[in-house]
Amino acid sequence: MKQISILFMGLFLISISSITFSQSILKIGHVDINELMASLPERDSAQVLLDKETKVIQTTYEEMQVIYNKLVDDYQKVQSTLTELVKRAKESEIVDTQKRLQEFEQNASKTLQQRNFDLVQPIYNKIIKAIEKVASENGFTYILDVSKGSVVFISKDSQNIDQLVLALLK
Repeated sequence: MKQISILFMGLFLISISSITFSQSILKIGHVDINELMASLPERDSAQVLLDKETKVIQTTYEEMQVIYNKLVDDYQKVQSTLTELVKRAKESEIVDTQKRLQEFEQNASKTLQQRNFDLVQPIYNKIIKAIEKVASENGFTYILDVSKGSVVFISKDSQNIDQLVLALLK
């Protein structure tokens, strides 16, 4: 019985020393992915392309809006002189145009969001790969992204690796 007690005590001490040892080699760093993203020329190119596509969509929407407004204005000018049949046809045309305008607006928003994702995701993946490389080359256990706002405290012992990642990316 005494041997079992000594054996458990030994295992307990080994466990405690393992925990203490593993905690002593914990190395934490942090990055600001938004700052890294903003500093890359690829992000500027992606933004220029997205702005250009947004402008084309905006112009198309404005043209559709002008057509809709003209239909409404024309209808209001002659409404009192129209027969019921013509009045219903013109009202139906206005309603259809309004629906198309709303659908275009919704689809444009989704399209631009997806396009932004498609343009930014490769840049984001490149940053993540660089972070992984810096982390493994420098023995980091954890890298925190401070741009997400969920990091409550950053110790003075935490290392900002933004410059190391930027050096890899450029």
